[in-house]
Amino acid sequence: MRHSKALLSVLCLALAVAASSLPTVASAAAYSITWLDMSPNAFGSVVPNGSVFFVPGIGNVTVTYSVPAHWTHGRYQNPAYTVGSVTSGPDTYSWSNYEHFGTIFDAGLLGPESGTITYTFAGTLPAGSVFVGAIGLGATTSFGGGASITTVNQNGTFLGDYIGDVTAGASQFTGGAGTFSMMNSVTGAGGYNPWWNTQLGVVRIDDAVSSITVNQSLIRGDGIGVNIGFEPHGIVADEAAAWGDVKALFR
Repeated sequence: MRHSKALLSVLCLALAVAASSLPTVASAAAYSITWLDMSPNAFGSVVPNGSVFFVPGIGNVTVTYSVPAHWTHGRYQNPAYTVGSVTSGPDTYSWSNYEHFGTIFDAGLLGPESGTITYTFAGTLPAGSVFVGAIGLGATTSFGGGASITTVNQNGTFLGDYIGDVTAGASQFTGGAGTFSMMNSVTGAGGYNPWWNTQLGVVRIDDAVSSITVNQSLIRGDGIGVNIGFEPHGIVADEAAAWGDVKALFR
């Protein structure tokens, strides 16, 4: 009986020490998103299919795409959105290097037409560490009517729009089980804002992923953009350290 009480005391002490080493849950957190940098390709130039880009802390990211031959596409940047932030609940997500893989449907049929851009990672990244940023989505009654839509077949949480241009429209986010999409919330005649462009809408991917495929559906005359970003959070490392503290007390 004496041994049982002693063991119980040691266990309680171990749990207390481990609990004291756990990170404090803050009421608000600040996260920094690093968007994929597609250099050395110059802005305005084509990104070669199958390009591999190294992201510190993440590893190699391979970009492959399948788009209609008459689409214009490449690496683009809008200075109004390069630096920004969005706030979701108490948390703030900021960045300093947003750029995008742009696709422009300027010829061919009335549309809409579809293409895909796939980002493949060196390993599986944890839920909450990958982000999708979509920009410039048009919705109009002209050119045959319709809307450009960005769709990703993953679970995602819409964190908000960064308003880099007050004339652009708000993103209309539609979520579902295992999928989400974004389009312009405003529709009107002609190629003018707010219905011809959206702000930068940021979505957090809530699944562990080894790749992300972005489906781009474009109406004729529209140009839209997308990129992926990373923010590891350190969740896995913190949990492992806490459990290690408990085990170490019994060695």
